[in-house]
This record gives sequence, structure tokens and C-alpha cells, in this order.
Amino acid sequence: MSLEAKDIKEQASHIEDADSFEKNNLRETEIDVADALLNDDIADGEEILRLKKIVGEGREAMEKKLLWKMDLRLIAPLIIIFILNFLDRTNIATARLDKLEEDTGLKGTQYNTIIGIFYVGYVLTQFGTNLIISKVRPSVFLPSIMVSWAIVSASCGAVQSFGGWVAIRFILGVVESPFFGGCLFYLSAWYTKKELATRLSIFYCASLMSNAFGSLLGQAILDRFQHDNRGIAAWRWLFIIEGSATVPIAIICMFILPDYPHNTKFLDDKEKALARLRLIEFSSQNDDFENQSIKEGVKAAFTDPALYLLWIIQLGIMTAATCNAFFPTIIGTLGYDRQKTLFMVVPPWVVAAILSVSLCFHSDKKNERGWHIACGLILPLVGFIIAISTMNIAARYFSMFLMLGIYSPFTIVFSWISTTLSTPPAKRSISFAFVNAFANISSTYATYFYPASSSPKYTEAWACNLAFTALAIIGTIVLKFYLKSRNDKLDAANEEDLATEGKRIGSRTIALAKKYDCEPHYRFTT
Repeated sequence: MSLEAKDIKEQASHIEDADSFEKNNLRETEIDVADALLNDDIADGEEILRLKKIVGEGREAMEKKLLWKMDLRLIAPLIIIFILNFLDRTNIATARLDKLEEDTGLKGTQYNTIIGIFYVGYVLTQFGTNLIISKVRPSVFLPSIMVSWAIVSASCGAVQSFGGWVAIRFILGVVESPFFGGCLFYLSAWYTKKELATRLSIFYCASLMSNAFGSLLGQAILDRFQHDNRGIAAWRWLFIIEGSATVPIAIICMFILPDYPHNTKFLDDKEKALARLRLIEFSSQNDDFENQSIKEGVKAAFTDPALYLLWIIQLGIMTAATCNAFFPTIIGTLGYDRQKTLFMVVPPWVVAAILSVSLCFHSDKKNERGWHIACGLILPLVGFIIAISTMNIAARYFSMFLMLGIYSPFTIVFSWISTTLSTPPAKRSISFAFVNAFANISSTYATYFYPASSSPKYTEAWACNLAFTALAIIGTIVLKFYLKSRNDKLDAANEEDLATEGKRIGSRTIALAKKYDCEPHYRFTT
């Protein structure tokens, strides 16, 4: 073992100090792992050597091919699934522009209540269901969830009263709760910290685009069935058609989605080894699902201060982002008819999608999270200020473009969870569930920011959104410097180990890394 470790260290020491972060980071990782192997300090060191032997030569070309195969088998199907998920979750906003409230007898803030009750079911069941995905096959689990919510969503077309809406929206929240958090965990088990934000942003853009073009699809369905001879209201057909369309897609996805790198069937042995090697080297992850305790993972998550800072950040973002459930109504305050209103919904969402992918791509390229999130939140901050300040139609429509900028750093936060709370897998899983679920609590109160009585100004809503966006910015800056302090302490421990024990990774570094639930060579992304 020591001879192979010396070979790694010798090869790593000859890597030139390149300007790019990737080469520099690889050099540091190789040297640290080699030092640890020489001193028998890292269990994962032997695993790295074993996987390197399997991978062999030509890693760069193999890695490009692997990423392409992963994107095709994971990202592409999940984009389609997420589009359908958001269509089934948010089509109620489009249905409201028809006669939904009148036909089912909704009054006052009852519409706001049925929007919020979805998130009660969503939050209450997310923890248990998100832990399940680390122990089951995602290729079966995720499509099964799709079928469940499709049936419930289609059933919304039969609702007759406020009580019916409360019951079915609560159930819809329950059956949808495992999906998003489960997908976050699922993708984090495949992609490294330098790839995850971009992939998550592309994945999440599906929801942004479904908000954009879902309104056009909704308009087409409403127009088609506006004068249906069978006496069924057009908004009821909207739920029935969009819900039913999800079922066949779910069945197809069951045969396309892979499981995890260690047990997938669509990769050969070399590709499986490379997929696992990348995660251990660059993400402080060795996802040995069978031998890791859920109880220990849960304890590790809830004793880490970073979890609560990430929750505060996402809570601020999600509170301000609740405007998406009322966006057609908000656009409607500009005074145009229903058809023009639904067309005007599209451009802000398209811009939001482009902005989100661009910001996340740059965040991955620079391997930086904090400043990208904080700067991304400046745009919605300005948008809310404009909305408060004027009733001018052009200015308010422009402010709506800026408001949806709230989504641009959304997936960077989830990528930050993966690199900050990555091991063990149960810790990562419960962290995704906690942040996502408790950030969505915002929808149980933020929906009341938009009562019909405050239209068309919605001054209180914009003021509250402004405050929560500022909260997210403050939380981001605090977390960035907290993680920087962790890295500084790990570096200082390295120096002390080198001075006193003659090795880069010694007892101090190992003890500190154990406290932070990371490998001694790992440094947190800030």
C-alpha cells in the first residue's frame, strides 16, 4: 500500500501549479490522500487506490463520456418529471382565472388557505419519505410518487366545495413531498460539488419553464373546453388532462432512471468505479448506503450549525418566491384581459430560467457559493422596491422580471447543502429534507400576503418579500464566513501536524475533520 501511495504522491508533486482551480485542487487532494495513506489515517485512501486501479488510463476522456451518459439518463428524464410536477401543483393558479372560485363557493381568503394547506401536508411528511430514498431504488420510488400525485391532481377536477379543496390539496402535498428533496439527494449521489449547482439549476429550470408555458397550455385547454356541451367547466378539464398525462410518463421513467453509481446497470465496471472515485476525491463522499446508520446521520445533521443557517437562507428565498402561486393574478393587476395576461406571464419566467442557469454555471466554474447567492438576491430586492414605489404599468411589469430573480440562487443553496453537509448519506438526505420542508413552511403564511382586498397594489406583500430577501442575504454572508473559518482551522491543523508530527494530515487534522463530518483533505465550498 505504501509503495502505491508514494507513487501517487510523486505524481501529484509533479503537477504544475496551474492557474485553474480544478488542477490546483486536484494536486492538493492527491498529496493529502497520499500523505494519509502513508500514515494509515484515512480508510477511504485504500478505496481510492482500488478504484484508480479499476479505472486505469485515459480518465479524462472516460470522465467526459461518463458525464454525458449521466446527464442523458438522469437530468433529461428528471426535467420532464419536474415539468409535470409543477404543472400538477400550480395549475390551480391558471384555473382561478376561470370560474374555479365561483363554481366551488370560495370566499374571502379561502383560496389563500387552499394554497397554503398543500404545504402543511408537504412539510409534515417530508422527513420520513426523504430518508426512504437512501434505502430504496430511486428508479422505482420516484415514478411511483409521480403516479400518486397524478391521480390526486386529476381528482381536483371533481372538487365541489371549500372543504373538498382543503382535503385534496393536503393529500396532494403529502404525495408530492418525497419528490423534490428525493431528487436533490439522488443527484448529489452522482455529481461532484463542482458540477452539482449547474445540474440542479438545469433541473430546476423545468419548474420555471412550466410556470411560463404552463399558463399557455392552460389557456389552450380553457379555450378548448370553455363551451363544453357536457356541462363540465373548463377549469375542471384542466386538472383532469394535466393530471392524467403524467401517468404514462411515470411508467416510461421507471425503465430509464438508474439507481446509484455502485449498483446501476447502465454503466460498465470502469465507469462505476470512476463515478464513485470522483465523489470520494472531490465531494468528501463515500456513499456506502448499506453500512451507514440513519440514526447517526440524523444526529450529525441536527448538531451542525450550518444546517440552520442554510434553512434561514432558503426560508427567506422561499417566502419571497411564494409570489409564483399568484403570478397570473399579479400580472392581471396590470389591467389586461385573461388571454393577454397569460401571455404576459411567459417572458418573466423565461428570463428567470436563463438567469438561474447562468448564475449557477458561473458558481460551479468559480467553485463559489456565498457571493453568487447574495448578488443573485439583489435583483429581486430591487424588484420589490420598484413594486412598492409605483403603479406605472411599464415599471411594475419590469419589476416582475426582477422579482422572479429570486429563483436564480435557489438551486445554489441546495448545492451548498450537498458540499457542506455531505456525509454520511443519511445526514445529507435529512439536511435536504429539513431545509426544503421547513423553507416551504413559508407558504403556509406567505399566501396570506396576497388577499384580494390588497389588489392591485399588494404593498404589504412586497414589503414582506423585501424583508425576507434581506434576511436571506444576511444568512448567506454569515454562512460563507462560518465555512471559511472551518477551512482556516483545518489548514492551521495541517500546519501544526506538519510541524509536530512531520506529516500534513496528523492527529489534529483528523480530529477536526471528524468534528466537521468530512475527510481530512476536504475543504468546504464557501
